[in-house]
Amino acid sequence: MPAEKQKRLARSFLTDAGKRGVAASMYAKGTSFISAAILVHRQSASEHNDYVVLHLLCQGLEVLMKGLLLHKDYDRYRARLGAYDLGHNILDVTEEAVKECGLNPMRDNVKTELRELDKLYRDYWLRYGSTLDILVDPRTIARARVLRRLRAVVRMAARRPGGLS
Repeated sequence: MPAEKQKRLARSFLTDAGKRGVAASMYAKGTSFISAAILVHRQSASEHNDYVVLHLLCQGLEVLMKGLLLHKDYDRYRARLGAYDLGHNILDVTEEAVKECGLNPMRDNVKTELRELDKLYRDYWLRYGSTLDILVDPRTIARARVLRRLRAVVRMAARRPGGLS
């Protein structure tokens, strides 16, 4: 089915319960990507696996944050999640979700770490083989601050009335 027709159908047929279901599904898929990253990391801590772990973490972050945005205002955010607005930009998606959920803005050191991950993720450096694989040990790519902030957001979402999980 063409993308434009899918958009029209989604706008015209989804009830509020359907919209909440789509948001919850996005959020759940995001947490599943993050869980997969943890499992891959535990299985083997090789350099090649760590690029996969970073990609899955970034993908999970993107999808989870988009689920939060859809939960907050499905009609407002559904069209913005595509390639021409928020797309695969995990920095912009995360900043928008933090603002929309009324959380404190990210500290500069967290934002710097997320900006670096965003560049690697958005430009597909984590997904495909490249010179990065032989020049950079992925275990040196900072992520600890982003992970701590992500855990806080997930805990917050779980505690909210009508939470997503």
